[in-house]
Amino acid sequence: MHRKHQIAALCFLAFSAYLMWESWNNMEYYTPLGPGAGFFPFWLGALLGGLGIVWLIQVSRRSGNTEEGLSLPPRGGIVRILSILVSVAAVSALMDFLGFQLAMFLFMIFMLMILGRQTIWTTVIIALMCSVGVYHVFGRYLDVQLPAASLAFLARLGL
Repeated sequence: MHRKHQIAALCFLAFSAYLMWESWNNMEYYTPLGPGAGFFPFWLGALLGGLGIVWLIQVSRRSGNTEEGLSLPPRGGIVRILSILVSVAAVSALMDFLGFQLAMFLFMIFMLMILGRQTIWTTVIIALMCSVGVYHVFGRYLDVQLPAASLAFLARLGL
């Protein structure tokens, strides 16, 4: 396990270096108006690299081999992980058809009710804030185009 963690930490370092290189060379770091498109990915890469270095140091300082073998979560954990992966794939596939608001609302309902086991009122409030609220903040104040519904009856509803 010791060597596997070191290899994983080195992979994170390599990915962070690639991310920083690409964002610095292929995107504008700073514009006359402020930070450019390369600013955020560059610093995310730097943060990932720093955390990778910390992880590599921690793993390298451990003595001996800790538990060998494959450690998987219990069956319920695997089902939850697969549910999250399938729901993320579904929301990304349905985003253009249903629009951001409805797709994100359904996604948040699923995540909070099924996986999070929240009450119905908490779920509805948070799902509305995450779907409609985010859509309006990004659309009106930040001028970011989020997908609108391509189905005619949903588009007429403003979704």
